[in-house]
Amino acid sequence: MKKLLLILLCLLFTVFLFSQNHSNEYFDKSKEHHTPHGFTNPFLPDGPQDKSFYDLIKMMREKRPDKPKKIEVEEISSSEIEDLIKNGENFYLWIGHSTAFLHINGKNILTDPIFSDRCSPSQFFGPKRYTEPSISINSLPKIDLIVISHNHYDHLDYNTVKLIGDSTFWFVPLGLKRWFNDNGVKNVIEMDWFESYDYGGIKVDCLPSQHWSKRTAFKSFDTLWASWSIEVEDFKFWFGGDTGYNDVQFKSIGRDYGPFDFAAIPIGAYEPRWFMKDFHINPDEAVQIHLDVLSKRSVGIHYGTFILTTEPIDDPIKKLDIARQKYGLDINDFSDSKLGKIIKL
Repeated sequence: MKKLLLILLCLLFTVFLFSQNHSNEYFDKSKEHHTPHGFTNPFLPDGPQDKSFYDLIKMMREKRPDKPKKIEVEEISSSEIEDLIKNGENFYLWIGHSTAFLHINGKNILTDPIFSDRCSPSQFFGPKRYTEPSISINSLPKIDLIVISHNHYDHLDYNTVKLIGDSTFWFVPLGLKRWFNDNGVKNVIEMDWFESYDYGGIKVDCLPSQHWSKRTAFKSFDTLWASWSIEVEDFKFWFGGDTGYNDVQFKSIGRDYGPFDFAAIPIGAYEPRWFMKDFHINPDEAVQIHLDVLSKRSVGIHYGTFILTTEPIDDPIKKLDIARQKYGLDINDFSDSKLGKIIKL
């Protein structure tokens, strides 16, 4: 057993060394989030932003909460969705984790879709969902566009991408178009922070978040991460993706792109703080972002689906309630999501 552990540690150390050695074909020295080797978070302290080898091992040994028995979710049918669309309703449906469906002024939008059972390079191992998607992928109506926040497996799912394919357009941060093309998907718009694109009556803005990227063992920070503003006629939606907090970027988003009618903001996967704080907000910081981006109404995402970190599975909802009270908000201002519940916009 000790020999096996030693081999594993040596392998991980080798991977760590190789992961530092790649170049950035998009490098623009005038942009503070670009580096010659990839991308960076401009409002974190100077120096390497990826965790040390020791920290990685320490984090892997942290105890996770016990996986609950699979929670039953009342699945939404395609006819329910179609009826709402025919009636001209604007609405939001949380499908699970960071996957959400929105119908806004006649346009169908999907965020970070993952319908697989596991968020992992393989469906034979890795974190397994304990709640099913609130709608099956085959029950979705035709999607006008999909936004992807970054390349981690719980946000970019190979099986889902292959199922949807070129039936829609994918909007992705810099560096991810090649991955889609290599997997046979060509309808991809790749964007840098602060770039805008008008697509079929939808204005899409690629905006900052504070996170990182890693898809393979040998590369980190090599593709960009992002949040997204989506504007359809007079309605603005902000998708937070996955992010840590700083007191610059989100206030700038609110000032330059807000106010937003609705926002989806992560509230889970934040413990232990010594490891997660830079890249994953807790519910208190989520409420700060809600206020910073000038969202009129927000909803929590990035919880309730996979066990990825060490906080109890019901902790995000409890902490969100505490944060609402702290900032003088009520549940209509910033609510926790309910799988299968339609939120009228």
